Order: sequence, then structure tokens, then C-alpha cells
Amino acid sequence: MLLFRSAAPKLAPYVALPGLAPKPAPAPGALRAIRLHGLRRDDLEWLPALAELLVDGVHHGASLGLLAPLSRDAALDFWRERLAGLGPQQRIWVATARGDARAPLLGAVELVLGAGADAHHRGELQRLMVHSQQRGLGLASQLVCRAECAALDAGRSLLVAQLAAGSQAEAVFAHLGWQRGGEIPELVCCAEGRRHTGALYYRRLALPR
Repeated sequence: MLLFRSAAPKLAPYVALPGLAPKPAPAPGALRAIRLHGLRRDDLEWLPALAELLVDGVHHGASLGLLAPLSRDAALDFWRERLAGLGPQQRIWVATARGDARAPLLGAVELVLGAGADAHHRGELQRLMVHSQQRGLGLASQLVCRAECAALDAGRSLLVAQLAAGSQAEAVFAHLGWQRGGEIPELVCCAEGRRHTGALYYRRLALPR
């Protein structure tokens, strides 16, 4: 499930997780030097920054399958589980200004490739996250394009994504050439627990001949 709600819900003000000192978000100009880093199972040094990014998203209305308020332990456990599942069928990239775990984390995206015998041609884009202070600067487009390239490299010709209908993410995906396949009522659940209509998007990838 991807974030970017059309309007953030009324939640308690964002407070940094205890024991995880928030890193200042870089100025917009810093995005010129952005680096995308593919994570591995043993990249545990990224956990604190990933947890901060997740809490920021949830507290700003992201539809990520988690409810606010999100505790430090819950955020860390979430990412530990995601890292443990990384492999050929599941990939995560993070965006930073420098490319190491000490740099502020600007965003992240997860790609899950179909593993079944009838799913070797497709994949799903999941958990596209951009820090609330860095939205509208093209970062989401860079993350999506990176996932698309990886899907192509893996021989996939179709990607799908579930979005909150009416969200900012719809504009991003439409700009990148994704097609809107339809809507499903009450498909997504936002951070405060309310259900929303979900929009299904897909993109056909041109495999090299």
C-alpha cells in the first residue's frame, strides 16, 4: 500500500521516537545529490532512520497498514520484518542525500515480485514513502523509476500498485505513465483507522527485445 493522502487526518503532532534523534531534512537543493541505496538483509544500521520515516508517514496520514500513534518498538519491528524478507523477490530502496545510514532519510520504496508459476511476469510496487518535508520535489518519481528498472531487469512486464483514491500519489503515477484500472470501495485504511476507496494502477513495461 502506498502513501500520499489527499489531506492529512487530525492526529497528535508528530513527536520524534524516544531514543531515535530526528535528523534534519535537507534543503530542497540537496535533492540534486540524491542517492538511491538498495538494502540487504543485514543492513540493520538503517533501522533507526527507517523507523523515523515510517512514523513521519503514519503521523501525516499515510495508508501503510499501521495506525497512529505508532510506537518506537512497533516501527522498528515492522522494518526488521521487512529486512528479514529481502531477497530476489523482495527489494527495498532508500533515498538519502549521501547514500549512508548517517544521512537524513528522504524516502523509500518496496518492490515485491510475483513468485508463483503464474506470476513470473508481474510485480507490485508497495510502500512508497517520502518524508513530509520533501514532497513535491520529484523524489517519489525517482523512487518509482528505480523500482521499474529493477522489475525490467528481473524480466517483469507488468507492475501494479494500490493507492488511496484522490491522493497525491495518483498524480505521480499518472505523470509516470501508469494507467488507472479502477476503484474498490473501502480498500485502504488510513492512519486514524478510517476506510477509504482504493485506486488500482498498473504499468506495462517494455522488455528489451
